[in-house]
Amino acid sequence: MRRRVPALLTAAIFAACHAAPPEAAPPEAGAPPARAEAAAASASASASSAPAAPEGPVEEAGPSPVDDFCKGAFTADVDRMRATCSPADLGVSQSLAHAAADFCAKDFKTAVRRNRAAFDGDAARRCVEMLKAKALPQTSETDTLFQHFPCDRVLVGLQPEGQACRFSIECKDGLACVGYKIGVDGTCKKPPPAKQACTLQPYGTLINLAAADQHHPACASGAWCDGTTCQPRGLAGKTCATSSSCAAGLACVQGKCGLRAGVGAQCAAATDCAFGLWCNQGTCAARFDDGHECTAPAACKGRCDIPKKSDGRPNPAGKCVAMCGSG
Repeated sequence: MRRRVPALLTAAIFAACHAAPPEAAPPEAGAPPARAEAAAASASASASSAPAAPEGPVEEAGPSPVDDFCKGAFTADVDRMRATCSPADLGVSQSLAHAAADFCAKDFKTAVRRNRAAFDGDAARRCVEMLKAKALPQTSETDTLFQHFPCDRVLVGLQPEGQACRFSIECKDGLACVGYKIGVDGTCKKPPPAKQACTLQPYGTLINLAAADQHHPACASGAWCDGTTCQPRGLAGKTCATSSSCAAGLACVQGKCGLRAGVGAQCAAATDCAFGLWCNQGTCAARFDDGHECTAPAACKGRCDIPKKSDGRPNPAGKCVAMCGSG
């Protein structure tokens, strides 16, 4: 998967805007309160006022296997990028990669300290080796390395059915964490069918809902979780508000479940178009190469560089500029 600068920037900004994992609640006896990062200053008063207590064994000084994995995974493509990126873009990309690695390590260590998930060192080694050997194809806006084998097996849930959980990744494969509320553990259960209660909760900053869904679907096959209840997935032509509500292989395109459109088809937003296209004045179009005139960031494979005039106002148009990994 090409590690595009915008994708890493989005992850970094997202991570900087919430506690990761978001456990802002009075903890169970002996457990620490929510782990706040720079972005979690707004955690609930009950969590922020609770006394901090260590959970699990105290870490030894120096990098841990988790640190080594996260750094290796997010900087694995540096040699490939060095051959195609400008020094400035490479510097930005590597800064974001190191930030993402830090978030990864913090999130993974939190899971392991709770003794509800295990770090698989062998899967971690093979994941980094794979990422160094090839660039994985990015197939969606939410694609993350944790959706690709063996990277999806680095963190493995240990809690069997019926046991406590805060996140689905704490449960064994095939189980979902249902019923978690702030300060109250949920329970590892088989994914509930339509019309039964469900819980949606990504883990930290990098294992998003799409990645967690591979081994821990929130609902049984044919259903999706609207945040509280499993609902039947919509077939082609069904009215929708989100792609999550549509049957497998379909997306919510202009308010109805269907296939994302190809070049030349009508659109109202980029998400109406097939991945990699953009919505150009109501029509799905290929993104422009380096040097093409542009007026919108989404128009370019890289970025749309619109310089400012001498009076400080932006020009109406700019030029597409290649970025690391933009192809």
